[in-house]
Amino acid sequence: MTGYGAGETGTYKVEVRSTNHKNLYIQLNLPSYLYFYETEIRTLVKEKFKRGYIELFFSKLKMENIKLKINRPLAEEYYQTLVSLKNELSIHDTVGINILAQQKDIFYLEEPEVEIPVFRETLESALEELKKTRIQEGKNLAEDINKRIQLLSDNMSVLEDKRMDFITNAKTVLTERLKDLLEDHSIEESRLIQEVAILVERSDITEEIVRIKSHLKHLKDVLAQSDVVGKKAGFIVQELHRELTTINSKSPDITIASLIVDMKYEVEKIREQIQNLQ
Repeated sequence: MTGYGAGETGTYKVEVRSTNHKNLYIQLNLPSYLYFYETEIRTLVKEKFKRGYIELFFSKLKMENIKLKINRPLAEEYYQTLVSLKNELSIHDTVGINILAQQKDIFYLEEPEVEIPVFRETLESALEELKKTRIQEGKNLAEDINKRIQLLSDNMSVLEDKRMDFITNAKTVLTERLKDLLEDHSIEESRLIQEVAILVERSDITEEIVRIKSHLKHLKDVLAQSDVVGKKAGFIVQELHRELTTINSKSPDITIASLIVDMKYEVEKIREQIQNLQ
């Protein structure tokens, strides 16, 4: 899920953002003084999130908290080398501080001491803000998915009615077809009944309907949970798609086939939304 959070104290500033990812992937942008704490930072993130591509940005400390240091042995080595070179080449210029100041590797910033309690508080504040934005987005996604579940449930009622119409009219439809094929030849009633029974049995979608209803109820229950729901819901959606495909292959009724196409579209939309859920 997408989201943003930030935390700031007088010393530290942390920004964190999240985008969709099927698993948890953590990208840290750490200044050198925080390298030692990378494992602890990752642990804090994993405690709060299970899915998503999460990026963390840590701003540098204010300059008044950072001291400039000098590598004196290296500076002396530069100076002695330059003086030696000046003498060898009989150069009359003086080796002064301006020349040494141009050697950037002589100077470095002192690694600041990290105040762990303050830093942890700042980081947790940013993560909590991110969590709130993700929860709100999750509620919006769940609301949209529940609307689609209701639409699928309504379609199931229509599907059941169409199934009963097919069973009721199977004998009439089959009789008309056979008349067209056999023309003036008579049709044995017993043979007709047998063929109708075979047709109805092969086209029976009762089990699939029962399972789809169960999956829809289960999906709604899963979305109501506060625990991680994305992967569970994803599995249920796979089962829904499988049952709809089976109905489509079993039923010769054109109206049912058209209805299945509409239902598959809604299931695919649910699948897309679920990929954004934690």
